[in-house]
Amino acid sequence: MLARAVKRICFATAAAAVFSFSSAGAGMAQEIGAQDIGAQIEAMDIAAGQVADRPVELAHHTTVSGRTGEVYILRGLMDVFSRGMDTLGAKLREKGFTANVTNHGQWSSIARKIVANREGKKYPEPVFLIGHSLGADAVILLSERLAQEGVPVHLAVTFDPVHPRPVPNNVRKFINYYQSDNGWGREVTRVPGARTSVQNNDLKDRDDIHHTSIDKDDSLHSKVVTEMMRLSRPIRRKVSSS
Repeated sequence: MLARAVKRICFATAAAAVFSFSSAGAGMAQEIGAQDIGAQIEAMDIAAGQVADRPVELAHHTTVSGRTGEVYILRGLMDVFSRGMDTLGAKLREKGFTANVTNHGQWSSIARKIVANREGKKYPEPVFLIGHSLGADAVILLSERLAQEGVPVHLAVTFDPVHPRPVPNNVRKFINYYQSDNGWGREVTRVPGARTSVQNNDLKDRDDIHHTSIDKDDSLHSKVVTEMMRLSRPIRRKVSSS
């Protein structure tokens, strides 16, 4: 009984003290509270300004697997009879290469692009050139232009070149698939004194292919892909994504 009475007295005394403090110091408490709230708002404004000043990342980067090499594939006349070059380009992209397929008439602009891509690079990527028919002829013209700029070509592959010029010395390896009896394909030679490795593969015994289908042959595609895999190395590339 006594303990309960003591608790009631203590509770009543505390409640009265709280009420007295609240009544007497209400104005002071409101002023202090307003100051605290104002300070918090100011701090939030400052923080918001700092966030606004930060650069906004507009794109994320994703790392993907790839293969080293600048790859350019040149189609023949009017892009009509060389669609096997598109198929080969797709196969190379599946292996991680960045393969660019275009018309043979673009060879000079490709040469400028390759030269520009190598500026300031201590270890530039290897150059791979592939072409069919007039695109095969353009591979050699492109190689000649790169030779003038001191740019090596790691591998050049041609399918049934029509009027091939001699392969310049800057080409390290040249592979030619052609048919000597189809009225179009020609053997390829190298310039005098060049140390270029030139491989001429005469497919005259292949009755299942001709000038307008040699570029589409899966077995030849497989050989090209294998050779390029051997001459390149795996890398990790960063690509931007929205």
